Amino acid sequence: MAPIDRQDPAAFKAGREMLIQYLNEAHATEDALVRTLQAHIGLTPRGPYRELLEHHLEETRGHARALERRLDALGASSSLVGATLGLAQSVLGQAIALSKGPLDVLRGHGGDEKLVKNAKDECATEALEIATYDAIEALARELGDGETAQLAARHRADEERMLAGLRELLPNLTRAAAAARTGGKGEFQVSMPA
Repeated sequence: MAPIDRQDPAAFKAGREMLIQYLNEAHATEDALVRTLQAHIGLTPRGPYRELLEHHLEETRGHARALERRLDALGASSSLVGATLGLAQSVLGQAIALSKGPLDVLRGHGGDEKLVKNAKDECATEALEIATYDAIEALARELGDGETAQLAARHRADEERMLAGLRELLPNLTRAAAAARTGGKGEFQVSMPA
């Protein structure tokens, strides 16, 4: 595979536009995840799982702000195409998060099972974010953009920690759901939002 020729203005511009696109996608995902995490926190009782979600909510908000700053530094907001693409991706991410919220409340047979399903969804989201940051880091390095590459590596590390934390909690969440469903006493009580 041939690297991007940084001396070729057209190739460099195309690579930079691709990087801005990936950063916009990451930003839209982080924005959507803020709303999803807020909804999941509202359904999750106090304890290790909720603490993990609350911590990651703050990280996710920080990721969104850092991505906005990086996009500004790259001039993405001054580009009509980049701004339009970023807005469209943000709106799409918001629509997905908002449409999914009511479904999260209805799914499963009880509070314990809702938590398992939410945790599984969060694992899938974390994996998507990890892959997104892998792509951003690789492309940024190819373009000689060390600052964006480091940002992507830092964000990916946070996402990897979150995924590991979720995977660590899933067996206990599943056991509680199984106990509740099979006549035992489930561990969690989930309150429905008002």
